[in-house]
Amino acid sequence: MVSPPIPKAKLPLHTKESSREISKLLAETDNADIHFALTYFGLASVGSTARDLLEVAGANHTKHTASDDDWIQGKVPSGFSYLPVLTVKLPNNKELHLAEAIVIDTFLAERFGLLGENSWEATLIRMFHTNMQYLRERTFSDVFVDPMEKRIKARAWFLERVLKKFLNDHEYHLKENGSNGHYVGDKLSLADIHLWNIIHFYGTVPWGQKAIDMFKEYPLVWKVKETVERVPQLVEWRATEEFKGYETQSVKNYAEFGLDGEDTVAPLTSSA
Repeated sequence: MVSPPIPKAKLPLHTKESSREISKLLAETDNADIHFALTYFGLASVGSTARDLLEVAGANHTKHTASDDDWIQGKVPSGFSYLPVLTVKLPNNKELHLAEAIVIDTFLAERFGLLGENSWEATLIRMFHTNMQYLRERTFSDVFVDPMEKRIKARAWFLERVLKKFLNDHEYHLKENGSNGHYVGDKLSLADIHLWNIIHFYGTVPWGQKAIDMFKEYPLVWKVKETVERVPQLVEWRATEEFKGYETQSVKNYAEFGLDGEDTVAPLTSSA
């Protein structure tokens, strides 16, 4: 008989205060007076963009790594039994909790001035960010979960149909924006940072070099990556042992999704 799953510890998402009170408190509190605590596994992957945003902003923050054992035993609090989660600690000892990577990324980007100059730019940035997120999710659902005997066909379909369509679409929209190395306007935004992390994700999967080679065929997409790589805070962050540890663990974690004796991981960080 299979044992029932251990219930996961839950984070409260609602507050005793009204939404109006919480909104007012957030609007009136400077980022310097807030502590952001991000919890994710010891990987790059889905938690990587939020980490980058915290580093770019120079925010007062802590990165917590959930161990596999604690997660399996239900000891890591979450909103929907998934990570990452973000805890926003305010000066009055009030804590707010956010779940879901898309929500966390956009919340942080808005706090740190990386969600555009106005509401329309914010909408465009969210749109590009969401589209990139779904590309990565399709990698998990369309390729990773397939049994070994179907994986070659699934991967070929993903690369030639899904990824190629994504790259054609994004190259078009980047040209629309002036081919300036940014998705929206002429300033760094969440969309730019997220693209770097999506490309980096493919650099950690066993067949990643095939995907990276395709990204390189689209000069405007690649230009965004290179633009992000020149951001001083990110240059410093990616040189740390902490970042390299997340990167290395991602490679180990995704190794099982390769094809015996054939696949190679793309060069990471500095050379991808």
